[in-house]
Amino acid sequence: MAAPAALRYGLDMAKQSRGADELRSDLVGAIERGEFRLEFQPVVRLGGGTVVGAEALVRWRHPRRGTVAPGEFVAVAEEAGLLDGIGTFVLDQAARAAATWPRSTERPGAVSVNVAPSQLRAPGAAAQMLAQLAGAGLEPRLLMVELTGAVAAEMPAIGTVLAELRAAGVRIVLDDFGVATSIADLKALPVDQVKLAREFVAAISGPAQEQAFALSLINLADVRGVDVVAKGVESREQAWRLAELGCRYGQGFFFSKPLGATGLIAVLRQGTLRG
Repeated sequence: MAAPAALRYGLDMAKQSRGADELRSDLVGAIERGEFRLEFQPVVRLGGGTVVGAEALVRWRHPRRGTVAPGEFVAVAEEAGLLDGIGTFVLDQAARAAATWPRSTERPGAVSVNVAPSQLRAPGAAAQMLAQLAGAGLEPRLLMVELTGAVAAEMPAIGTVLAELRAAGVRIVLDDFGVATSIADLKALPVDQVKLAREFVAAISGPAQEQAFALSLINLADVRGVDVVAKGVESREQAWRLAELGCRYGQGFFFSKPLGATGLIAVLRQGTLRG
């Protein structure tokens, strides 16, 4: 006999809660045990395919579960008060890796790192981040700090920190623009770049009315003098259409999957990715 819906729901919730508790317990000490690693997804200039930099993506090599993606553990880490420590580790490792990348005028080799608002609210956050860059030997102009979520709601608490970082040369990016971050965030924050959410990129090959949303966001960023990177580019048609609409940069599996440090250096030396 099938269990009543309410009972099944309760059992599912209990299972999810146990899973979260296990993840929370396993996250404690994961950095010290060397379970986190970084991969890098190249960012290219649409049209020519020049590799201009990469986004650092953290992966958790869980001893029993295998590779755990950020979407599975970030919320748990934040609830447990562990996210800032993970963020500090990611910034340090990303900066040290990026300091070794080959560069040229056409290929500046900036590294993008996701930073949680809680990291920016910490006392002395800007000074700490800049000290990490100095320790890694990376110029601040080569770091791009990616923000996601309703970051405008964090103002003015994080405004001073962002201003200090920008004054030092760090660039500020709104991630998942149009979905996780909004026009309000673009207006409220000192932004240098937005990353167009993959939902809009996927719709770029669809009907004209769906393309219109992406075009409006690209145009809005252009009016504000802000560069646009399209996330989740998966086809030549998407890359071509985005460039036609005025989007300058892209990243996604059409160009390259996320790479290890050695693989990324090989791509940077190669110089271009045309899909």
